[in-house]
Formats: sequence, structure tokens, C-alpha cells
Amino acid sequence: MNGPAKTAPTVTSGDRLDLLMAAARAGDAAAYRDFLGEASQRLRATLARKIGADAELEDLVQEALIACHEKRHTLDPGRPVAPWLNAIARYKLIDHWRKRGRSPIVLAEADGEIAADEFAGLDITALLGRLPHAQAEAIRLTHIEGLTNAEASERVGIGLSAMKLRVHRGMLRLKEIVDG
Repeated sequence: MNGPAKTAPTVTSGDRLDLLMAAARAGDAAAYRDFLGEASQRLRATLARKIGADAELEDLVQEALIACHEKRHTLDPGRPVAPWLNAIARYKLIDHWRKRGRSPIVLAEADGEIAADEFAGLDITALLGRLPHAQAEAIRLTHIEGLTNAEASERVGIGLSAMKLRVHRGMLRLKEIVDG
């Protein structure tokens, strides 16, 4: 007598990435090609949400895939692939924004988020002129010159927390000015 029919377990895309990477590590070249195809689709979707159908999207996807290939040895076999892949996408996106002079920093607010690109198309020099010098300098260093908060704090000679606070308060003040 036959028992109840067994159904195949549902495989989420994260699980599929994990399975494909595990097979690739075991030497399955076809699984690695499938992994790269799946990762490419996921990276494209993730990055497109951040930069839109930008002409540079495909270049960014390719850079992320190359990083995945070159850094695959850093992935702990016991950990899921999706967070690792998302981290690579995030770092490549930050590099992309730095090259273009756009800041990836988003500040959380109770009623939403303030993104640095809200100020696109505005006269930034004039806006920064309306801020206290310390806040304007912090924003100029981190958002325009592309320095990290740590690099900017070293250049100015203040602590990291103070730099973060100056950037945060300056961005909030800029939003008030623009909204007003």
C-alpha cells in the first residue's frame, strides 16, 4: 500500500541561492552558472529600486556580480547567501553614488525619510549658505566630496559622533528650508 504522496518542499529564492551556492562549492559548474543568473536577477531588481532604469544599472549589476565572484570565499557556508549578496549590492551602490557625487545617506524621521537627493536641481551652494558653518561644512565634506563621516571628522578635528550630529542636523535644517 502506498503512503501519502510527498510534496516537494517550497524553495524560496533565498533558499534557491543557498542551494545553488552549496552545489557550486561542491564543484557543480552548472549550479554556479545558475547561481550567477539568479543573483543577477535579484541584484538588478534591488539596484533598480534604488537608481531606477538608469543607464548605469547594467554596469552596476556587473560590478556586483564580479564582486560576488571574487569574494565568494568570504561567504560562510553556514550562513544564508541573500544577506551577503545584499551587502555587496549596497557597497557597490555606495561606490556608484560616490562616483556620481550623490549621497546614499538617508535620515529616518518620525513621518518618513529624508534622502539627500531631495535637493537635486536646487542651488546647493545657496542652501548651504543658509546653514551654520559647521553644519554646512559637514554636509559639504560628506555629501559633496564623498568622505565618510570618519574621514570628515578627522579632517575637521572633531569626534565621529559630533560629525554625524552635524550632518544630521544640517540635513534636517536643509529640509526645513526647502519645504518652507
